[in-house]
Amino acid sequence: MPSYQLRDTATRQLLARGLADYAAAEAALDRIDDELEHDLAANGEGAGRIRLRLDIEKVTAGLTEAVGHHVLLLGVDGPSDPLPAL
Repeated sequence: MPSYQLRDTATRQLLARGLADYAAAEAALDRIDDELEHDLAANGEGAGRIRLRLDIEKVTAGLTEAVGHHVLLLGVDGPSDPLPAL
């Protein structure tokens, strides 16, 4: 039976594995997004429009196949910094 996992496209770091199906992988993406936003806020940091590219991979009998690609945009909904007055 296949399982799904999430991997950072740039670093190839595995972020989640053993997910039951594609919907579970999408839910894990939402959790990662929420956790990152929360951690940044707890540290008093703005996200500064961070862009993360993540792959959803399907694992079947030890073989890994990319089946989806998502881009998480952090800090897009936050207020933008106005330009200083001249």
